[in-house]
Amino acid sequence: MKIRSDMNARTAMVYGGAAFLLIIVGFRSVIATLDPDHIGLMTYLSMGALILEFFLLLLYAQSIYNLGPDGGGDVQSSGGVGNMDSKELSELTKAVIKVAEMGEGLSNLSKGKVRAEIKKEVNEILTKAIKD
Repeated sequence: MKIRSDMNARTAMVYGGAAFLLIIVGFRSVIATLDPDHIGLMTYLSMGALILEFFLLLLYAQSIYNLGPDGGGDVQSSGGVGNMDSKELSELTKAVIKVAEMGEGLSNLSKGKVRAEIKKEVNEILTKAIKD
């Protein structure tokens, strides 16, 4: 069996190693704190949790490994912004401007400018109401 060396394979190996480390350190801790005269429910729960987490980590590692070298996702070969037509660039520009405006609004909110704007609007409404 040939072991792959792509990023998914490496990540899977890290999770597999973590699973074995969890079992070793976990059982060592349980055994070190074990009272031979009394093995309670928490001891059994701890051992069960260690075993469950071990198998879950191994399952997760196998799932990552089975994704393959490319991550299993679709990769677009558009080449980025350089290959976009004018309509796509226009839409992208509008989206970027909208995000910038939203960021400015959040900035104003965090600086307390919204409260000042509300106060100004309320004053204008009250002034109009008093004049009428």
